[in-house]
Amino acid sequence: MKYEVMIKILFLLLSRDKVTAKYIADRFDISVRTVMRYITAMSLAGVPIMSGVGRSGGFYISESFRLPASFLTENEFNRVIATLTSCNEQLCSEEINSAIEKLSATSKVGGKSVNLFCGNLIIDGSSWIGNDNVKNVLSVIETAIEKCLTVIIKYIDRQGAETEREIEPHVVILKQGAWYVYAYCRLRKGFRIFKISRVVCADATETTFIRRETDFSADKLADWFGELPTEYVDLEVDKSAKADVEEWLGVDAVYKTNGDKLYVSATLPYDGWLISRILGYGRKVRILSPDRLRQDVKTSATEVLNLYNE
Repeated sequence: MKYEVMIKILFLLLSRDKVTAKYIADRFDISVRTVMRYITAMSLAGVPIMSGVGRSGGFYISESFRLPASFLTENEFNRVIATLTSCNEQLCSEEINSAIEKLSATSKVGGKSVNLFCGNLIIDGSSWIGNDNVKNVLSVIETAIEKCLTVIIKYIDRQGAETEREIEPHVVILKQGAWYVYAYCRLRKGFRIFKISRVVCADATETTFIRRETDFSADKLADWFGELPTEYVDLEVDKSAKADVEEWLGVDAVYKTNGDKLYVSATLPYDGWLISRILGYGRKVRILSPDRLRQDVKTSATEVLNLYNE
C-alpha cells in the first residue's frame, strides 16, 4: 500500500505545478506527517522534489525530470500506441500520426522491435446507420485547429433550431463517448461547446485567427460544460436494471443497495433525452428527486398514454 500511494503521489506531482502536503494528505486519505515521510523517501530514491514557501508554496518536481523510457512495459507501450492509433482514426491528425511513428521507431524491448497490437481498441465515431459525418467533421475541425483557420458550421441545437456559425476551434473534447469542439463563436461573441453529432456540415475557411487565452486543463471541463443545463438526480433502481444503469451512469454512481432496490445519484444534463431515458426503464426506475423531473416524466408518460388512447 505504501509504495502504491508513493507512485500515485509521483504522478500527481508530475501532472501539477505545485501541491501542498495537506492537499496530498486529503487526496490519498493519509496524514500530513505520512506525506512528509513519503516525500523524503522519494527524494532519497532520486526524484528531484522541490519545495516552495509562502502562500503559493508547495511541492513540485523539477522541470528537467523525466520518467525513463523503460518505465513502460511492453504491454503498456502497446496499449498507448493502440489508443493513439484508434483516436487518430477519428481525428486524422498529422501530429498524432508523427508521434505514433516516433514512438514505434524508438521503442525496443530486449533488443528487438516491439510488436504492436492496435486492434484491441476501436473508437467508432459513425452512427448506427453507418454515417461517417462525425468523423468527417472532426477531420475538418482538427485540421483547422492546427492551421488556426475559422470554420463555418451549420448547427442544430437541442430545440431543433438550425444556425450557421463561424467559429474559431481551439480544442476537441471526448466526453462520455461523445465528441465536442470548444470554440469561440463569432455569432455569439463568446466561447461555446458544440456537440459534433449536431453539426450538419463544416467547412474550413481561409481566414486565420489568433488563439484566445483560455485554460485547457482537465479541471476546467466542468466549467466549460457549465452552460449546459444539469440537475443532481437521485434514483431508485430495481436490481433487474442494474447492468443497464451501470452502463449508463457508471458503477460508481450506485452508492447503496436495499433488498431488490439500488440507489443511484448523478449530475445529468437536464433535457428531453433524460426524460426519455428514464421513461425507457418503465417501472424499473423511480425518481426520488428533484420534484420537477418527477413531474416532467409524469407529464411525458401521460402524453404517451394519451397518444395510444386516441
